[in-house]
Amino acid sequence: MRRRIALVLLSLLTVVALACGGWLLDPAGSREQGGGQSPARPTTTGPLLYAAVTRQMAARGTATYTWSGTSGGGTTMAGTGSLHFLASGAPGHSFDADVTVTSPETGRMRAVLLPTATFLALPPAKGLPRNKPWLKVSQATRSTLGRQLQPMGEQLRASIDPAQNVGLLLAAGTVTEVGHGTVEGVPATEHRAVVDLRQAVQLADDPGIRAQYRAMLAAGVRTLEYELWVDDDSLPLRVHADVPRTTGVFSMTGVFRRWGDRLQIVAPTAKQVFDADALKN
Repeated sequence: MRRRIALVLLSLLTVVALACGGWLLDPAGSREQGGGQSPARPTTTGPLLYAAVTRQMAARGTATYTWSGTSGGGTTMAGTGSLHFLASGAPGHSFDADVTVTSPETGRMRAVLLPTATFLALPPAKGLPRNKPWLKVSQATRSTLGRQLQPMGEQLRASIDPAQNVGLLLAAGTVTEVGHGTVEGVPATEHRAVVDLRQAVQLADDPGIRAQYRAMLAAGVRTLEYELWVDDDSLPLRVHADVPRTTGVFSMTGVFRRWGDRLQIVAPTAKQVFDADALKN
């Protein structure tokens, strides 16, 4: 069984790695504008805007998140997630999440990310018993399979971490206020910034994201174009980044919704779960 499950790890990890570019939906034509834009003007610095935004995010405590990434005009990945922050202060790794990722390579995959364990609902016929569709990977896993799967949970968490998504502002200098419009009918202000990748490498908390930034630098990419739409309370509604690659620009956008709604992240029932630690090394 361990071998059958392990056969899907490479493709799943590849998909998750794409998600870890971060901030991912609907890059082209996603902006809704309400009338003409005012002239672009400097408004603040990246760190100051980051502080204002994350303070409001932490105060609301919950949100849903939708993302996708496209390259060369075709969708390569999409997903949705619910977030529940567990601690006060700026959102970081202290949150629960229920996330679903869809890609042409692996189909649909769902994960529940809790502080002590990750639960993965692998695609059908991937080695799990039919009556136990969820694979549990404990934070302190003891099995070889668990250790192989742990990076997947960590990368999924990093890919939807709001602090990582909005954290690119910390590597931006002057942030320009472009104008006012709407995001899905909600009044919003659009900001744009140029992100210094060398500084982003120093600021990134997640090793996987740091590695991706370093790979971009090695390929000659020095900056990223970053856009952020916030509502009147400084809550993020949409984030967007264009990542140059050798195969073309990979465009990524994320949309936040339902800030402060009552959301509950729960683990699958015990009878639905197969524990990776049940397999011998």
